Amino acid sequence: MKNSFYILLLIFFFSCENFLFAQEKQFYLQLFTEDQLTTDSEKQVKLYINFSGDSTQILNHLNRLIADFQNNGFISASVDSLVFDSTFVNAYVFIGKQFGWGNFEFEGLDSEIESDLKINPTSFENKTISVKEFISVKEMIITYYENHGHPFVRILTHKDLTSDSIISLTLVIDKGEYLSVDTIFIKGEAKLSRNYIYHSLNLKPGDEFSQKKINAIDKKISNIPFLSQIKPTELEFRDSGVDVYLYLKNKKANQFNGIIGFLPDSKNKNDEESSGLLITGELNLYLINSFRRGEEFLINWEKTESSTQKLNVGFTFPYLFNLLIGIDTDFDLYKKDSTFLSINWNSGILFLLSTDNYVRVYYKYKSSSLLGDKNQQISTNLSDFESRTYGVSLFYSDLDNKLNPHRGIVFNISGGFGTKSVQNVNPALDSINFSIDKNMLEFEAGLNFDIFFPIYRNFVFHYGNSTRYLDHYAENDKQAFVFENEMYRFGGAKTLRGFDENAFNASIYSIQNIELRYSFEQNSVFYLFWNGAYYYQKLMEKTVEDFPQGFGAGINFETNVGIFSLSYALGKQFDNPIEISSAKIHFGYISRF
Repeated sequence: MKNSFYILLLIFFFSCENFLFAQEKQFYLQLFTEDQLTTDSEKQVKLYINFSGDSTQILNHLNRLIADFQNNGFISASVDSLVFDSTFVNAYVFIGKQFGWGNFEFEGLDSEIESDLKINPTSFENKTISVKEFISVKEMIITYYENHGHPFVRILTHKDLTSDSIISLTLVIDKGEYLSVDTIFIKGEAKLSRNYIYHSLNLKPGDEFSQKKINAIDKKISNIPFLSQIKPTELEFRDSGVDVYLYLKNKKANQFNGIIGFLPDSKNKNDEESSGLLITGELNLYLINSFRRGEEFLINWEKTESSTQKLNVGFTFPYLFNLLIGIDTDFDLYKKDSTFLSINWNSGILFLLSTDNYVRVYYKYKSSSLLGDKNQQISTNLSDFESRTYGVSLFYSDLDNKLNPHRGIVFNISGGFGTKSVQNVNPALDSINFSIDKNMLEFEAGLNFDIFFPIYRNFVFHYGNSTRYLDHYAENDKQAFVFENEMYRFGGAKTLRGFDENAFNASIYSIQNIELRYSFEQNSVFYLFWNGAYYYQKLMEKTVEDFPQGFGAGINFETNVGIFSLSYALGKQFDNPIEISSAKIHFGYISRF
């Protein structure tokens, strides 16, 4: 297994060879001009001398030089010619005169638009001409009209050279006809509510024409998991308005997937009859758009140890009563062998900013009961409790591909306050003279953050962070503790690779995840990763904190029957050495139907 891991590393790094070692020939740049340098032009030239690079870098450097000249009034500046030899590149540059604005006026520009865009024509007068600033003003005006019902707006330029170096300008705005969206036609076999697509695209019949919204249609459809496009969106302009044609078909988005893990069985380590192998598992069923309203239903079952299991059921319904409001609920049941049984119920109202972005107001109920005879409990870190929390969260997502992102960001931040009551104080607490407040305040906060960006061709860098915080506050001189059976559980394939599922309990933790990913197909990727965490566990008898970390490699590859995943990870915690025999191997499978 160790050799296989090293072979994967070699294949990965050799594939980077051309990127890492290929270098083009280097040249030294020399600038020549026949123009008499002024103070301003000499200042610009000095910023761009003493430069060397390959041919592409030289050209980019010269383009920046010309752009800087043009943005400082030398609007006719250009590179007349380039001469390459074995060592030098001689660039012959025409600089020309430096120009300034005289009168600067708008004709036909609505006064409210001038105010909204904060454009003051007098602010340009008697200033050095900047081509970049001039183009920016024109683009701002055109973009505004295009997004407010005038798709055929144009700007005519009337200029007058009032002296050798002063230009007076009048921009004439021709708005064209005002148009609104007349009809949105949905062509193809797609099964969904019209109101759902209107909300998802933020576009409906009667809306004023917006080029920004039109340009975003295809991307928004690509992020709807159960839809795909037959062909791109088309527009038909008529005197009465604009018709939008969507060509949609259903896409397999329901999921059934499972994962099997093979872990060393530490409990049977000294048992000669034991195989030393513990099989864990997980099953997921995910249904979406079954009732054509974009609703989601999820069932998740996990077995992380021989007698430890988890069940999660969730439901989300967007655009309730055709409003920008949705609802969701989540029920979680966790049984820790014969120690305790915990229930977590979380329901919320979603205020939808778009299909993927929302503000959520939630109510959370948690309870936990110790199993067996409570008088026989010897742990002081467990107790029966109930808690009720009210909170708010913000979710934002902007990914180019949800299954295998190359670029984008997604984050979820949340916080809540509530109360916790201890139902039956563990008798073991009496032996250590702890005075526990049976009713206390509770505070929780969470952050999930992921960013993806391409670094070279199909190579993508991914950074992720997952942080949780839970604390309690007691009244008077009593004490408040986070019991072990209410702490956050993490570890395993989805959170901290290199460790058993739910290997850690903590009231505070922060996990960092770094990946170098190589995509060889649309939804297939090979990756190297490192993940590390800080966690804090304050128990009644002691405090534990550590920085466990894991590293390894993995692959997800798409086939006609689904997406398979395989990962190999090694982990290290406290001062323990890394042991190959404790490596974690995870197989996963996602079937779409």
